[in-house]
Amino acid sequence: MLAAVDPTAAAAGLVPGMPLADARSFVPGLVTRPAEPEADRAALLRLAEWCGRYSPWTAPDDAAGIKLDITGCAHLWGGEAALAADLSRRLLRQAIAHRIAVAGTLGAAWALAHFAAQDGAPAIPPPQQVREALAPLPVEALRLDPATVAGLRRVGLRRIGDLVPMPRDALARRFGAKGVADNVIRRLDQLDGTAPEPLSPLGAAPTRRVRLSFAEPIADPAELAAATRRLAGELVRWLGRDGVGARRIGLGFHRVDGRVEHIRLGTARPSRDPAHLAGLLLARLDTIDPGLGVEDMILAAFAVEPLGAEQCGFAGDPAAATATGLAPLLDRLAAQLGARALSRLEPRDSHIPERASVPVVMADNTCPAPHPNPPPHAGEGRSRSDRAGVGLSRSKPPRPVRLFEPPEPVEAFWVLPDDPPFRFFWRRRRHLVAEADGPERIAEEWWRPGAAGDAALGRDDAIRDYYRVEDETGRRFWLFRAGLPGTGRPPRWFVHGIFA
Repeated sequence: MLAAVDPTAAAAGLVPGMPLADARSFVPGLVTRPAEPEADRAALLRLAEWCGRYSPWTAPDDAAGIKLDITGCAHLWGGEAALAADLSRRLLRQAIAHRIAVAGTLGAAWALAHFAAQDGAPAIPPPQQVREALAPLPVEALRLDPATVAGLRRVGLRRIGDLVPMPRDALARRFGAKGVADNVIRRLDQLDGTAPEPLSPLGAAPTRRVRLSFAEPIADPAELAAATRRLAGELVRWLGRDGVGARRIGLGFHRVDGRVEHIRLGTARPSRDPAHLAGLLLARLDTIDPGLGVEDMILAAFAVEPLGAEQCGFAGDPAAATATGLAPLLDRLAAQLGARALSRLEPRDSHIPERASVPVVMADNTCPAPHPNPPPHAGEGRSRSDRAGVGLSRSKPPRPVRLFEPPEPVEAFWVLPDDPPFRFFWRRRRHLVAEADGPERIAEEWWRPGAAGDAALGRDDAIRDYYRVEDETGRRFWLFRAGLPGTGRPPRWFVHGIFA
Protein backbone atom coordinates (compact mmCIF):
# COMPACT_ATOMS: atom_id res chain seq x y z
CA MET A 1 0.00 0.00 0.00
CA LEU A 2 1.30 3.44 -0.89
CA ALA A 3 1.71 5.55 2.26
CA ALA A 4 2.90 8.74 0.53
CA VAL A 5 3.81 9.91 -2.97
CA ASP A 6 6.05 12.66 -4.28
CA PRO A 7 4.86 15.29 -6.81
CA THR A 8 6.13 13.28 -9.79
CA ALA A 9 4.21 10.18 -8.71
CA ALA A 10 1.11 12.25 -8.01
CA ALA A 11 1.30 13.71 -11.53
CA ALA A 12 1.32 10.15 -12.85
CA GLY A 13 -1.98 9.42 -11.07
CA LEU A 14 -0.69 7.70 -7.95
CA VAL A 15 -2.32 8.51 -4.63
CA PRO A 16 -1.72 7.39 -1.01
CA GLY A 17 -3.70 4.28 -0.19
CA MET A 18 -3.31 2.73 -3.64
CA PRO A 19 -2.15 -0.92 -3.65
CA LEU A 20 1.44 -1.25 -4.75
CA ALA A 21 0.55 -3.72 -7.51
CA ASP A 22 -1.87 -1.22 -9.06
CA ALA A 23 0.72 1.54 -8.75
CA ARG A 24 3.31 -0.54 -10.61
CA SER A 25 0.82 -1.17 -13.40
CA PHE A 26 0.55 2.60 -13.86
CA VAL A 27 4.29 3.27 -13.46
CA PRO A 28 6.35 0.14 -14.18
CA GLY A 29 9.61 1.77 -13.10
CA LEU A 30 8.20 3.01 -9.78
CA VAL A 31 10.86 3.45 -7.07
CA THR A 32 9.65 2.64 -3.56
CA ARG A 33 11.02 2.77 -0.04
CA PRO A 34 9.54 1.08 3.06
CA ALA A 35 7.43 3.45 5.13
CA GLU A 36 8.77 4.19 8.62
CA PRO A 37 5.88 5.69 10.62
CA GLU A 38 7.81 5.77 13.89
CA ALA A 39 10.74 7.60 12.30
CA ASP A 40 8.31 10.02 10.62
CA ARG A 41 6.67 10.81 13.95
CA ALA A 42 10.04 11.34 15.60
CA ALA A 43 11.13 13.67 12.80
CA LEU A 44 7.88 15.62 13.05
CA LEU A 45 8.38 15.93 16.80
CA ARG A 46 11.89 17.33 16.27
CA LEU A 47 10.53 19.78 13.70
CA ALA A 48 7.83 20.94 16.13
CA GLU A 49 10.51 21.48 18.75
CA TRP A 50 12.62 23.39 16.23
CA CYS A 51 9.62 25.65 15.52
CA GLY A 52 9.80 26.75 19.15
CA ARG A 53 12.06 29.57 17.93
CA TYR A 54 8.89 31.29 16.67
CA SER A 55 6.51 30.52 19.52
CA PRO A 56 6.56 28.45 22.73
CA TRP A 57 3.13 27.07 21.78
CA THR A 58 3.97 24.44 19.16
CA ALA A 59 2.77 20.87 18.66
CA PRO A 60 2.65 18.23 15.91
CA ASP A 61 -0.60 18.07 13.95
CA ASP A 62 -1.61 14.59 12.78
CA ALA A 63 1.11 12.96 10.71
CA ALA A 64 2.33 15.78 8.48
CA GLY A 65 1.71 19.14 10.12
CA ILE A 66 2.87 21.53 12.80
CA LYS A 67 0.58 23.83 14.79
CA LEU A 68 1.94 27.15 16.08
CA ASP A 69 0.11 29.71 18.16
CA ILE A 70 1.96 32.92 17.26
CA THR A 71 -0.30 35.24 19.25
CA GLY A 72 1.94 38.00 20.59
CA CYS A 73 4.99 36.64 18.73
CA ALA A 74 4.60 37.89 15.15
CA HIS A 75 5.72 41.44 15.92
CA LEU A 76 9.10 40.10 17.03
CA TRP A 77 9.71 39.04 13.43
CA GLY A 78 8.24 42.12 11.77
CA GLY A 79 4.73 40.77 11.27
CA GLU A 80 3.01 37.58 10.20
CA ALA A 81 4.26 37.74 6.60
CA ALA A 82 7.86 38.22 7.72
CA LEU A 83 7.57 35.36 10.19
CA ALA A 84 6.16 33.05 7.51
CA ALA A 85 8.90 34.12 5.08
CA ASP A 86 11.63 33.38 7.61
CA LEU A 87 10.07 30.02 8.45
CA SER A 88 9.82 29.14 4.76
CA ARG A 89 13.43 30.12 4.11
CA ARG A 90 14.73 27.96 6.93
CA LEU A 91 12.60 24.97 5.89
CA LEU A 92 13.84 25.22 2.30
CA ARG A 93 17.39 25.26 3.58
CA GLN A 94 16.66 21.87 5.17
CA ALA A 95 14.99 20.62 1.95
CA ILE A 96 11.61 20.30 3.67
CA ALA A 97 8.60 20.83 1.40
CA HIS A 98 5.89 22.85 3.12
CA ARG A 99 2.77 24.95 2.89
CA ILE A 100 2.17 27.74 5.42
CA ALA A 101 -1.04 29.50 6.40
CA VAL A 102 -1.86 32.06 9.09
CA ALA A 103 -5.40 32.65 10.36
CA GLY A 104 -7.26 33.63 13.49
CA THR A 105 -8.35 30.08 14.34
CA LEU A 106 -6.65 26.72 14.16
CA GLY A 107 -9.38 25.33 11.93
CA ALA A 108 -9.09 28.17 9.42
CA ALA A 109 -5.27 27.91 9.35
CA TRP A 110 -5.49 24.15 8.75
CA ALA A 111 -7.95 24.58 5.89
CA LEU A 112 -5.88 27.30 4.21
CA ALA A 113 -2.60 25.39 4.62
CA HIS A 114 -4.00 22.21 3.06
CA PHE A 115 -6.16 23.66 0.30
CA ALA A 116 -5.12 27.27 -0.40
CA ALA A 117 -1.40 27.71 0.28
CA GLN A 118 1.20 26.74 -2.29
CA ASP A 119 4.91 25.99 -2.11
CA GLY A 120 6.62 29.32 -1.56
CA ALA A 121 3.27 31.17 -1.41
CA PRO A 122 1.83 31.19 2.14
CA ALA A 123 -1.86 31.87 2.63
CA ILE A 124 -2.20 34.87 4.95
CA PRO A 125 -5.53 36.57 4.23
CA PRO A 126 -6.39 39.76 6.14
CA PRO A 127 -8.70 39.10 9.11
CA GLN A 128 -11.68 40.70 7.37
CA GLN A 129 -11.19 38.50 4.29
CA VAL A 130 -10.77 35.11 5.93
CA ARG A 131 -14.40 34.12 5.29
CA GLU A 132 -14.04 34.90 1.58
CA ALA A 133 -10.78 32.91 1.43
CA LEU A 134 -12.43 29.88 3.03
CA ALA A 135 -15.65 29.88 1.01
CA PRO A 136 -14.28 28.23 -2.18
CA LEU A 137 -12.41 25.50 -0.31
CA PRO A 138 -13.81 21.93 -0.46
CA VAL A 139 -15.64 20.47 2.52
CA GLU A 140 -12.62 18.25 3.17
CA ALA A 141 -11.00 21.40 4.59
CA LEU A 142 -13.30 21.09 7.62
CA ARG A 143 -11.30 18.05 8.83
CA LEU A 144 -14.29 15.72 8.42
CA ASP A 145 -14.11 11.95 8.05
CA PRO A 146 -14.51 10.50 4.53
CA ALA A 147 -18.03 9.16 5.20
CA THR A 148 -19.29 12.58 6.27
CA VAL A 149 -17.62 14.22 3.28
CA ALA A 150 -19.31 11.73 0.96
CA GLY A 151 -22.67 12.44 2.58
CA LEU A 152 -22.24 16.19 2.13
CA ARG A 153 -21.30 15.81 -1.52
CA ARG A 154 -24.31 13.58 -2.19
CA VAL A 155 -26.67 16.41 -1.19
CA GLY A 156 -24.74 19.00 -3.21
CA LEU A 157 -22.75 20.59 -0.38
CA ARG A 158 -19.27 20.59 -1.88
CA ARG A 159 -17.67 23.77 -0.56
CA ILE A 160 -17.37 25.51 2.78
CA GLY A 161 -19.27 28.44 1.33
CA ASP A 162 -22.28 26.13 0.84
CA LEU A 163 -22.32 25.12 4.51
CA VAL A 164 -21.55 28.34 6.38
CA PRO A 165 -24.81 30.22 5.51
CA MET A 166 -27.02 27.25 6.46
CA PRO A 167 -28.80 27.47 9.83
CA ARG A 168 -27.54 24.97 12.37
CA ASP A 169 -30.98 23.40 12.88
CA ALA A 170 -31.28 22.89 9.11
CA LEU A 171 -27.97 21.02 9.14
CA ALA A 172 -29.20 18.88 12.01
CA ARG A 173 -32.38 18.00 10.08
CA ARG A 174 -30.46 17.35 6.87
CA PHE A 175 -28.23 14.79 8.58
CA GLY A 176 -30.39 12.38 10.51
CA ALA A 177 -27.47 10.84 12.39
CA LYS A 178 -26.98 13.06 15.40
CA GLY A 179 -23.24 12.37 15.59
CA VAL A 180 -22.70 13.38 11.97
CA ALA A 181 -24.61 16.65 12.38
CA ASP A 182 -22.80 17.47 15.64
CA ASN A 183 -19.44 16.85 14.00
CA VAL A 184 -20.21 19.15 11.06
CA ILE A 185 -21.55 21.88 13.34
CA ARG A 186 -18.56 21.60 15.68
CA ARG A 187 -16.09 21.94 12.82
CA LEU A 188 -17.94 24.98 11.47
CA ASP A 189 -17.91 26.60 14.91
CA GLN A 190 -14.19 25.89 15.27
CA LEU A 191 -13.62 27.40 11.85
CA ASP A 192 -14.96 30.83 12.85
CA GLY A 193 -13.87 30.67 16.50
CA THR A 194 -17.33 30.19 18.02
CA ALA A 195 -16.18 26.90 19.59
CA PRO A 196 -12.81 26.88 21.34
CA GLU A 197 -10.03 24.62 20.10
CA PRO A 198 -7.14 24.76 22.55
CA LEU A 199 -3.60 23.92 21.49
CA SER A 200 -1.64 21.75 23.89
CA PRO A 201 2.01 22.80 23.55
CA LEU A 202 4.76 20.28 23.00
CA GLY A 203 6.39 21.16 26.32
CA ALA A 204 5.71 23.37 29.30
CA ALA A 205 4.91 26.90 28.22
CA PRO A 206 7.44 29.34 29.70
CA THR A 207 6.46 32.26 31.87
CA ARG A 208 9.03 34.50 30.26
CA ARG A 209 11.63 33.93 27.56
CA VAL A 210 14.27 35.93 25.72
CA ARG A 211 15.84 35.15 22.35
CA LEU A 212 19.15 35.99 20.72
CA SER A 213 19.66 35.48 16.97
CA PHE A 214 23.01 35.57 15.21
CA ALA A 215 23.80 36.92 11.77
CA GLU A 216 26.17 34.00 11.32
CA PRO A 217 25.98 30.67 13.16
CA ILE A 218 28.35 30.40 16.12
CA ALA A 219 30.03 27.29 17.53
CA ASP A 220 32.96 28.62 19.55
CA PRO A 221 32.51 27.90 23.30
CA ALA A 222 33.62 31.43 24.20
CA GLU A 223 30.95 32.94 21.95
CA LEU A 224 28.28 30.59 23.32
CA ALA A 225 29.31 31.55 26.87
CA ALA A 226 29.12 35.27 26.06
CA ALA A 227 25.66 34.81 24.56
CA THR A 228 24.56 32.86 27.64
CA ARG A 229 25.61 35.68 29.94
CA ARG A 230 23.79 38.22 27.80
CA LEU A 231 20.58 36.18 27.80
CA ALA A 232 20.77 35.71 31.58
CA GLY A 233 21.05 39.48 32.03
CA GLU A 234 18.06 40.13 29.76
CA LEU A 235 15.92 37.51 31.48
CA VAL A 236 16.76 38.89 34.91
CA ARG A 237 15.64 42.37 33.86
CA TRP A 238 12.22 41.01 32.92
CA LEU A 239 11.99 39.00 36.14
CA GLY A 240 12.84 42.12 38.14
CA ARG A 241 10.05 44.07 36.48
CA ASP A 242 7.57 41.34 37.42
CA GLY A 243 8.91 41.03 40.99
CA VAL A 244 9.61 37.30 40.64
CA GLY A 245 12.59 34.97 40.70
CA ALA A 246 13.30 31.94 38.51
CA ARG A 247 12.96 28.42 39.90
CA ARG A 248 13.20 26.42 36.63
CA ILE A 249 14.95 27.68 33.52
CA GLY A 250 15.86 26.20 30.16
CA LEU A 251 18.33 27.32 27.50
CA GLY A 252 17.71 26.12 23.94
CA PHE A 253 20.37 26.08 21.21
CA HIS A 254 18.81 26.02 17.71
CA ARG A 255 21.34 24.59 15.30
CA VAL A 256 21.49 25.23 11.57
CA ASP A 257 20.73 21.56 10.83
CA GLY A 258 17.35 21.81 12.56
CA ARG A 259 18.27 20.10 15.81
CA VAL A 260 17.74 21.74 19.20
CA GLU A 261 20.07 21.21 22.16
CA HIS A 262 18.81 21.97 25.67
CA ILE A 263 20.10 22.82 29.12
CA ARG A 264 17.42 22.55 31.78
CA LEU A 265 17.98 23.13 35.48
CA GLY A 266 16.32 24.36 38.64
CA THR A 267 17.26 26.52 41.60
CA ALA A 268 16.91 25.79 45.29
CA ARG A 269 15.20 29.15 45.86
CA PRO A 270 13.88 31.91 43.59
CA SER A 271 16.76 33.74 41.96
CA ARG A 272 17.30 36.63 39.61
CA ASP A 273 21.00 37.02 40.10
CA PRO A 274 22.38 37.11 36.54
CA ALA A 275 25.84 35.94 37.57
CA HIS A 276 24.42 32.98 39.47
CA LEU A 277 22.03 31.88 36.71
CA ALA A 278 24.69 32.32 34.03
CA GLY A 279 27.18 30.33 36.12
CA LEU A 280 24.74 27.40 36.40
CA LEU A 281 24.21 27.37 32.65
CA LEU A 282 27.89 27.72 31.85
CA ALA A 283 28.68 24.73 34.07
CA ARG A 284 26.59 22.59 31.69
CA LEU A 285 27.76 24.23 28.47
CA ASP A 286 30.20 21.41 27.72
CA THR A 287 27.24 19.03 27.30
CA ILE A 288 26.02 20.98 24.25
CA ASP A 289 27.00 19.92 20.75
CA PRO A 290 26.76 23.02 18.51
CA GLY A 291 27.09 20.95 15.34
CA LEU A 292 27.71 23.16 12.32
CA GLY A 293 26.68 26.20 14.32
CA VAL A 294 23.96 27.72 16.49
CA GLU A 295 21.79 30.39 14.89
CA ASP A 296 19.37 31.08 17.75
CA MET A 297 19.52 30.79 21.53
CA ILE A 298 16.39 31.03 23.67
CA LEU A 299 16.45 31.30 27.46
CA ALA A 300 13.10 30.69 29.16
CA ALA A 301 11.84 30.68 32.74
CA PHE A 302 9.32 27.84 33.16
CA ALA A 303 8.60 28.33 36.87
CA VAL A 304 8.85 31.54 38.86
CA GLU A 305 8.00 32.58 42.41
CA PRO A 306 7.54 35.99 44.03
CA LEU A 307 10.82 37.55 45.04
CA GLY A 308 11.12 40.97 46.60
CA ALA A 309 13.99 43.36 46.23
CA GLU A 310 17.22 42.00 47.66
CA GLN A 311 20.82 43.17 47.94
CA CYS A 312 23.13 41.04 45.83
CA GLY A 313 26.21 42.50 47.49
CA PHE A 314 28.71 45.26 46.91
CA ALA A 315 32.07 44.72 45.25
CA GLY A 316 34.60 43.49 47.74
CA ASP A 317 32.03 42.60 50.39
CA PRO A 318 32.92 39.05 51.54
CA ALA A 319 29.68 38.72 53.51
CA ALA A 320 27.59 39.16 50.38
CA ALA A 321 28.65 35.75 49.04
CA THR A 322 26.94 33.99 51.94
CA ALA A 323 23.91 36.26 52.13
CA THR A 324 21.68 33.74 50.35
CA GLY A 325 22.82 30.77 52.46
CA LEU A 326 23.11 27.25 51.10
CA ALA A 327 21.00 27.72 47.95
CA PRO A 328 23.78 28.77 45.51
CA LEU A 329 25.93 25.79 46.54
CA LEU A 330 23.03 23.39 46.03
CA ASP A 331 22.35 24.91 42.61
CA ARG A 332 25.96 24.46 41.54
CA LEU A 333 26.06 20.86 42.76
CA ALA A 334 22.77 20.06 41.03
CA ALA A 335 24.01 21.62 37.79
CA GLN A 336 27.12 19.42 37.86
CA LEU A 337 25.76 16.18 39.33
CA GLY A 338 22.04 16.33 38.62
CA ALA A 339 19.23 17.14 41.02
CA ARG A 340 18.63 13.48 41.89
CA ALA A 341 22.22 13.08 43.04
CA LEU A 342 21.56 15.43 45.98
CA SER A 343 19.68 14.36 49.06
CA ARG A 344 19.08 15.56 52.58
CA LEU A 345 18.24 13.73 55.79
CA GLU A 346 14.76 14.02 57.24
CA PRO A 347 13.91 12.77 60.75
CA ARG A 348 11.39 9.96 61.18
CA ASP A 349 9.45 9.10 64.31
CA SER A 350 11.39 6.01 65.37
CA HIS A 351 13.71 5.12 68.24
CA ILE A 352 15.59 2.55 66.13
CA PRO A 353 18.78 4.42 65.12
CA GLU A 354 18.88 3.29 61.50
CA ARG A 355 15.21 4.18 61.04
CA ALA A 356 15.27 7.56 62.76
CA SER A 357 16.19 9.40 59.56
CA VAL A 358 15.87 8.78 55.83
CA PRO A 359 17.58 10.40 52.83
CA VAL A 360 15.20 12.41 50.65
CA VAL A 361 16.19 13.26 47.09
CA MET A 362 16.19 16.99 46.53
CA ALA A 363 14.76 16.73 43.01
CA ASP A 364 11.95 19.09 44.09
CA ASN A 365 14.53 21.90 44.27
CA THR A 366 13.76 22.85 47.83
CA CYS A 367 16.34 24.27 50.15
CA PRO A 368 15.73 23.24 53.77
CA ALA A 369 16.43 25.82 56.43
CA PRO A 370 17.89 24.66 59.75
CA HIS A 371 15.31 24.54 62.50
CA PRO A 372 16.27 27.01 65.25
CA ASN A 373 14.49 24.95 67.93
CA PRO A 374 14.23 21.31 66.85
CA PRO A 375 11.32 19.25 68.16
CA PRO A 376 12.09 17.00 71.16
CA HIS A 377 12.63 13.84 69.09
CA ALA A 378 14.02 15.39 65.89
CA GLY A 379 17.59 14.24 66.55
CA GLU A 380 16.82 11.03 68.38
CA GLY A 381 18.77 8.22 66.82
CA ARG A 382 20.03 10.06 63.74
CA SER A 383 21.38 7.19 61.72
CA ARG A 384 23.78 8.61 59.13
CA SER A 385 26.84 10.80 58.96
CA ASP A 386 27.02 14.46 59.92
CA ARG A 387 23.74 15.25 61.69
CA ALA A 388 24.64 18.92 62.13
CA GLY A 389 21.78 21.29 62.86
CA VAL A 390 19.49 18.72 64.51
CA GLY A 391 19.19 18.78 68.27
CA LEU A 392 19.18 15.81 70.61
CA SER A 393 16.27 14.72 72.69
CA ARG A 394 16.54 15.65 76.36
CA SER A 395 14.79 12.39 77.31
CA LYS A 396 17.43 10.17 75.67
CA PRO A 397 21.19 9.74 76.19
CA PRO A 398 23.43 11.50 73.66
CA ARG A 399 23.75 10.05 70.21
CA PRO A 400 26.98 9.98 68.18
CA VAL A 401 27.43 12.40 65.30
CA ARG A 402 28.46 9.56 62.99
CA LEU A 403 26.87 6.13 62.67
CA PHE A 404 27.95 3.15 60.61
CA GLU A 405 25.52 1.60 58.21
CA PRO A 406 25.42 -1.30 58.75
CA PRO A 407 26.94 -1.59 62.24
CA GLU A 408 30.41 -3.15 62.23
CA PRO A 409 31.06 -6.30 64.29
CA VAL A 410 33.61 -6.26 67.09
CA GLU A 411 35.11 -8.95 69.34
CA ALA A 412 34.31 -7.94 72.91
CA PHE A 413 35.10 -9.33 76.40
CA TRP A 414 32.95 -8.68 79.47
CA VAL A 415 32.32 -10.20 82.89
CA LEU A 416 28.73 -9.90 84.12
CA PRO A 417 25.62 -10.10 81.89
CA ASP A 418 24.84 -6.39 82.03
CA ASP A 419 28.41 -5.15 82.21
CA PRO A 420 30.01 -3.20 79.39
CA PRO A 421 33.03 -4.79 77.72
CA PHE A 422 36.42 -4.14 79.32
CA ARG A 423 38.24 -4.86 76.06
CA PHE A 424 37.23 -5.13 72.39
CA PHE A 425 38.90 -5.58 69.03
CA TRP A 426 37.72 -3.49 66.07
CA ARG A 427 39.37 -3.21 62.67
CA ARG A 428 42.31 -5.34 63.89
CA ARG A 429 43.07 -2.97 66.74
CA ARG A 430 42.70 -3.60 70.46
CA HIS A 431 40.87 -1.04 72.58
CA LEU A 432 40.96 -1.06 76.38
CA VAL A 433 37.85 0.48 77.90
CA ALA A 434 38.62 3.23 80.45
CA GLU A 435 35.10 4.60 81.01
CA ALA A 436 31.65 3.26 80.16
CA ASP A 437 28.02 4.22 80.56
CA GLY A 438 24.94 2.06 80.02
CA PRO A 439 23.19 -0.07 79.16
CA GLU A 440 20.40 1.63 77.16
CA ARG A 441 18.04 -1.04 75.87
CA ILE A 442 16.40 -0.55 72.46
CA ALA A 443 13.96 -3.25 71.39
CA GLU A 444 12.29 -3.96 68.06
CA GLU A 445 9.24 -1.83 67.22
CA TRP A 446 6.60 -4.52 67.51
CA TRP A 447 3.94 -2.40 65.76
CA ARG A 448 5.81 -2.36 62.45
CA PRO A 449 4.82 -5.00 59.84
CA GLY A 450 6.89 -8.14 60.34
CA ALA A 451 8.43 -7.11 63.65
CA ALA A 452 6.07 -9.21 65.78
CA GLY A 453 6.57 -12.18 63.50
CA ASP A 454 10.34 -11.95 63.83
CA ALA A 455 10.07 -11.95 67.61
CA ALA A 456 7.82 -15.00 67.44
CA LEU A 457 10.49 -16.85 65.50
CA GLY A 458 12.91 -16.32 68.37
CA ARG A 459 14.97 -13.45 66.98
CA ASP A 460 16.72 -12.40 70.18
CA ASP A 461 18.90 -10.03 68.12
CA ALA A 462 15.92 -7.67 67.98
CA ILE A 463 16.87 -6.55 71.52
CA ARG A 464 19.98 -4.38 71.80
CA ASP A 465 21.83 -3.03 74.82
CA TYR A 466 23.81 0.11 73.94
CA TYR A 467 26.90 1.37 75.81
CA ARG A 468 28.90 4.56 75.50
CA VAL A 469 32.53 3.64 76.09
CA GLU A 470 35.82 5.52 76.04
CA ASP A 471 39.14 3.77 75.46
CA GLU A 472 42.53 4.57 76.99
CA THR A 473 43.34 7.04 74.17
CA GLY A 474 40.17 9.08 74.69
CA ARG A 475 38.22 7.81 71.69
CA ARG A 476 34.51 7.34 72.38
CA PHE A 477 32.40 4.61 70.79
CA TRP A 478 28.76 3.60 70.75
CA LEU A 479 28.67 -0.19 71.18
CA PHE A 480 25.70 -2.48 71.45
CA ARG A 481 25.15 -6.10 72.35
CA ALA A 482 22.64 -7.90 70.11
CA GLY A 483 20.77 -10.64 71.94
CA LEU A 484 20.32 -11.56 75.58
CA PRO A 485 22.64 -13.71 77.70
CA GLY A 486 21.30 -17.11 78.73
CA THR A 487 19.16 -17.69 75.64
CA GLY A 488 21.31 -20.46 74.23
CA ARG A 489 22.91 -18.25 71.62
CA PRO A 490 25.93 -16.13 72.55
CA PRO A 491 25.34 -12.39 72.18
CA ARG A 492 27.15 -10.50 69.45
CA TRP A 493 28.78 -7.09 69.75
CA PHE A 494 28.83 -4.26 67.23
CA VAL A 495 30.12 -0.70 67.04
CA HIS A 496 27.30 1.48 65.74
CA GLY A 497 28.85 4.92 65.92
CA ILE A 498 31.67 7.20 67.00
CA PHE A 499 31.31 10.29 69.16
CA ALA A 500 33.12 13.45 68.10
